[in-house]
Amino acid sequence: MQVPFYYDYACPWAYLGNCRVEAYFGDLGVEIDFHPMLLSIVREPAPNPLPQGVSAPGMGPRKRAHAAQDIAHWAEVCGADFSPDARRSRPSTRLLAQAALVARDAGVFREFHYPAFRARWAQARDVSDPTVVRELLEGAGLDGADAIARATSQDLSDRIDACSREAIERGVFGAPTLFVAKEMFWGNDRFEVARHYLQKALA
Repeated sequence: MQVPFYYDYACPWAYLGNCRVEAYFGDLGVEIDFHPMLLSIVREPAPNPLPQGVSAPGMGPRKRAHAAQDIAHWAEVCGADFSPDARRSRPSTRLLAQAALVARDAGVFREFHYPAFRARWAQARDVSDPTVVRELLEGAGLDGADAIARATSQDLSDRIDACSREAIERGVFGAPTLFVAKEMFWGNDRFEVARHYLQKALA
């Protein structure tokens, strides 16, 4: 049985979920089916836009401090390396997602995928830089020049857009998102609930 796992390399919670998802469900004999997407496409617009000239209030200092602590706590639980510099920049992850599709086509998805997530969140590298992405593709055993040329092609840009639209059609609005049959579970902290439904489905 496959468990679809929708993610964007841009999301720290998807990174933390990714660090434990295969181990967490592995004893049930299921396969995690990774689906890269772009949250910039998938994320829903606010239902009630603010009037022109009015900006949404930011997080207050208490919530901001808690948000940082929350990620640190989860990183420790998941055994995940998390660079303190990773949240200070927001590089585009489009090229990284397109490269993941190239790696999947070549049969070396996991060899690319796990180092790619680490590059973004454990090492705080600029994953929008083609040189960085080419290095990750080479690390997965691919020819760097050919793989990065493929990853930067219009075909791959169209494909990741299509993957993102397919996620929307399934109801996805955030990352990480898991599916157990038709049941959808959003968030790294929903794994326990997803496991309950998975055990029911397998019974």
